[in-house]
Amino acid sequence: MRLSFGLDSGVVSRSAWLVVAASMLIAALPVAAQQDLQRNIERAIANADLGDTRIGVSVVDLRTGRRLAEINAAEPMIPASNMKLLTSASALLTMGTDFMFETRFILDDERLFVVGSGDPGFGDPALLADLPEPMDVDGLLDFMVDAIAKASGPTIREIVIDDRVFDREAIHSTWPTEQLQYYYCSEVGGLNFHLNVVNVFARPTSLNQPARVVIEPDASTVEIDNITSTVRSRTAAGRPQPSSIHIRRSEAGNRLTVSGRVARSVGAPTSVRDTAIVFGELLAERLESAGVTVGAPHESVSEVVRRVGEDETYAGNPFLIIKTPMLEVLKRCNTDSYNLHAEALFKRLGYAITSQPGSWSLGAASMRTILNDELGPHALDGLRLADGSGMSRRNAVTPTTLSALLVHMNLVSKDGVRDAFRGSLARSGEGTLSRNFVPPSELRHDIVGKTGFLNGVRSFSGYVMPKQTEEPIVAFSIVMNGFTRTQSLRSRELRNELVRIIDRASAGLRPGAIVVQPGTP
Repeated sequence: MRLSFGLDSGVVSRSAWLVVAASMLIAALPVAAQQDLQRNIERAIANADLGDTRIGVSVVDLRTGRRLAEINAAEPMIPASNMKLLTSASALLTMGTDFMFETRFILDDERLFVVGSGDPGFGDPALLADLPEPMDVDGLLDFMVDAIAKASGPTIREIVIDDRVFDREAIHSTWPTEQLQYYYCSEVGGLNFHLNVVNVFARPTSLNQPARVVIEPDASTVEIDNITSTVRSRTAAGRPQPSSIHIRRSEAGNRLTVSGRVARSVGAPTSVRDTAIVFGELLAERLESAGVTVGAPHESVSEVVRRVGEDETYAGNPFLIIKTPMLEVLKRCNTDSYNLHAEALFKRLGYAITSQPGSWSLGAASMRTILNDELGPHALDGLRLADGSGMSRRNAVTPTTLSALLVHMNLVSKDGVRDAFRGSLARSGEGTLSRNFVPPSELRHDIVGKTGFLNGVRSFSGYVMPKQTEEPIVAFSIVMNGFTRTQSLRSRELRNELVRIIDRASAGLRPGAIVVQPGTP
């Protein structure tokens, strides 16, 4: 007699029932794994002994959309540089992968107009070094001067900087004032150049004499007070002598006081004020050296370089256009975590949506609109937007929002947006994941993501991806707020341990198309 079982769908044979039962068992395994993942994360957080630190975690299976683990995932927290994920995704979704930043050079009645587009990559040393024919900033300046001299003839009456694509609020009001001279707080303008910094180098000379101090690019309008001292290369015990310099920028203008003990060549970047004008003055000096008269004989470079008037117009076609692809800016934003590139994307987003000069307020409003359209209003709970890089502590985002963004960007297939976004993130062992992060040899999978750090804030969000593939299987977000300076190392160790736990729990999960939305129980 055939054994059968009565089910809602009818009579099923015993062999068929065993297949159904086996399928049910297989489907139940991820639930157990999910419970283990939640417990392991909770245990790691408890063992980290981080006191009152607020810790949020969200982990999502990309194939099913199921939330695998949640710890305070709906709590708004300061994201630090994880803010760049929102900025880069919004810029990509709005402007597309083929977008190019452009710096255009136009001649009109012996006036040279340099028209900025907010390009953060204009004169970026890393991007110049990656060109098919690599060059440095001096090589770029020589290239521009040669093109201008050929187009202009012997005289240029004045150099006019058109930076109207952005507003002229170059520093966000909530950035820490004591850090504004550092490269990561450089100004953000409609015309950026060389990351809006100068590199200061000190080289030893004779013992007890001032070191030789030079800057790159060599702009004469950036003044140097040199109070360094050359010291012996080795201590009395024969050890290498430490060598360091300290740079203090004046309260106004670009006067740099360089101090320190110099045993061997050492260098450091420092941000400069009003980069657009500094660039124009640098260009004027280079043109003069190349035989092009700029301005009247009695005029200084500062008198022949100015910003464009609010309603000023000019005619002429560009004779030189220097472009930076969106993909290069994204890579510098996310893999290398350059704040300038994120802020330029943020302000440019505001310009793209409104056709008004890009600003932090327009960038925030535009981003909120985009995220609402892409993720839905439920994903914006607790979201506060101040800047694009995460340097401001006024930003707030939940781990749920960050993981939802990662899930969404993994689904977007139009015009290569998904691949461009994932390709901009650091992979284990590179960029910001090359220092103080879990070594790739300790992981079963590749980890691709974005780190973030401010005093008392640490974040990391990204994907778990099987090695030798480009299809992620898990999206996750980890955010910590409120640890003390003495707890900073433990917070980093906890981040790494959580990454290891998520990596191990991802074994057995498969990449694939999402079949239910995030949040489905």
